[in-house]
Amino acid sequence: MLKNKVLLVEDDNLLRMGIKSLISLQGDYVVASDVATGKEAIQSFTQSPSDIVLLDLRLPDMPGTEVLKKIRKMDKGTKIVILTSCNNNDMLYESLEHGTNAYVLKGENPEELLLAIKYALKDDIFISPKLAKNIVKDYLFATRQRKSSPKLHDLTAREIEIVKLIFDGNKSREIAQALSISVKTVDKHRSNILQKLGVHSFNELRQRGAYFLNLTSDN
Repeated sequence: MLKNKVLLVEDDNLLRMGIKSLISLQGDYVVASDVATGKEAIQSFTQSPSDIVLLDLRLPDMPGTEVLKKIRKMDKGTKIVILTSCNNNDMLYESLEHGTNAYVLKGENPEELLLAIKYALKDDIFISPKLAKNIVKDYLFATRQRKSSPKLHDLTAREIEIVKLIFDGNKSREIAQALSISVKTVDKHRSNILQKLGVHSFNELRQRGAYFLNLTSDN
């Protein structure tokens, strides 16, 4: 039976030896190359593409994400498993965006790494349970923010324009001059905006509207 070729990229020599031994003990894999730098990883993969790349994100010569992007450009089918101490959600999202198949935290049970490799080979995504918990928290927080935030689609284009001007610190008279309308019309718009969004003041809208503010900045 053909064994899956593994490229191991890890700058900690002791850890690299340990991972290599762990992988080699499994009957389905062979560590074809183990290197300590990003440059060596790219060179090794260019000369002999591997089925699986075990990649550390913190390398001495370049970010692991750069190695990830270069390898992914060379071969979209290779399975890339990130093995890292980076428990930062932003780093996880960036890695997933650039095509990683699994994200495993160092220091966890070795079985987690082996499970991640199996998931990757089946084209499934694997994320360390500790990080998966954080992702769920982020999702639930974002969902609550969306539900509690004012609904942008209820406003007209002119009303959105006025909200932006108000948030920029403009008074009704200044808004009227900027839009070539009367102060009375501005005040009417202000009243309609508050009514539509179910708030009592623009101060309250500011407090509730971090998500809303992001939306208005895109329009």
